[in-house]
Amino acid sequence: MLWRLLKLPFTLMLALSKRVLLALFLLALALSVAATSLDSVFATLSDMVDAVAPGTTVRDRQDRLLAAERSRAEAETKRAEAAVAAAADLRERNAALSQNNDSLSATNTALKQQADTLTQANVALEAQVKALQEAAAKAQVTYQGRTIPVSEAVAEATRQVADRMVAAARRRVATAPGEAIPFYGVPLTAAAASQDVEDACTTLRDLHNLDVAFNPKTALSDEGVCELMVPTAASLWTETQTQAPALWERLHDRFANLPVLVLPPWWDQVMAEAAALLTPMPVVTGKP
Repeated sequence: MLWRLLKLPFTLMLALSKRVLLALFLLALALSVAATSLDSVFATLSDMVDAVAPGTTVRDRQDRLLAAERSRAEAETKRAEAAVAAAADLRERNAALSQNNDSLSATNTALKQQADTLTQANVALEAQVKALQEAAAKAQVTYQGRTIPVSEAVAEATRQVADRMVAAARRRVATAPGEAIPFYGVPLTAAAASQDVEDACTTLRDLHNLDVAFNPKTALSDEGVCELMVPTAASLWTETQTQAPALWERLHDRFANLPVLVLPPWWDQVMAEAAALLTPMPVVTGKP
C-alpha cells in the first residue's frame, strides 16, 4: 500500500501529456522570473507560502538577514562614532599637550636666559671681589708716621695690644697674693695699679693711632685714661688708716657681694704698729 502511495505522483506525471508538462514547466519558469523581477509578485508568492508555512519563505530569511545586518551596521556605526569621538578627544589632548609643551619650552628658554644672566652677573661679581681683594692687599695707610699696607698696620696694632694684655693678665695673677698680705701689700697694690693704668693708656694710644689711619676725622681718644692720677703707696696707706669705712663703702659702687666691714677694737693699735713697719713707705716699681 505504501509503495502505491509513493508511486502515485510519478504515475500521474507519466499520465500527463508532454504538452501539459511543458505548460507546467513554462508556468513555473514564468513565476520564477516574475518573482525575481517584480516585488509585487515576490510579495504575493511569499504571502501565499507564509500562509501555508509561516517563517519559511525567502522573504522571511531575507528579513532576518537584513535585521542581523542592520544590527551589525548599527554596532559598527556606534563603534565608528566612539572611535571618532576618541580621535577627537585625542586631538584635543594632543592640542593641549602641544600648547603645554610650547609653554614649557618658553619657560625653559626664559630660565636658560635667566641662568645665563645670573652666570654672567656671578662672573662679574667674582671679578669685582677679586679686584677688591687685590686692591685691599695693595691698600696702604699712614700708621704712626709710616705708610704701610693695611694688613701690616692692623697686624702690628693687634699684636702690640695682645702682648700687652697677656702681660697685664699674668702680672695681675702674680701680684694678687702679694697684695693680699696685710700692710706689706700696700706698696705692691699701688705699683700694680700704676702699671695697669699705664698699660691701658698705651693700648688706647695704639688704638687711636690705628683709628687715625682709617678715620682721621673721627678717631677715638683715650677718654682721659692717660690723665688719671694713680694714688701713691703713701697716700693709699694714709687713706686706709684714716678713712677705711668710707673707702670700703665707695667700693660697693663697683663690686657686688662685698662683706660688711667691721673694724675690731684692736684696729688702731695694729695700724699704728704697721705704720712703724712701713716708715719710710717703700716705693715699688714694676720690672720690664
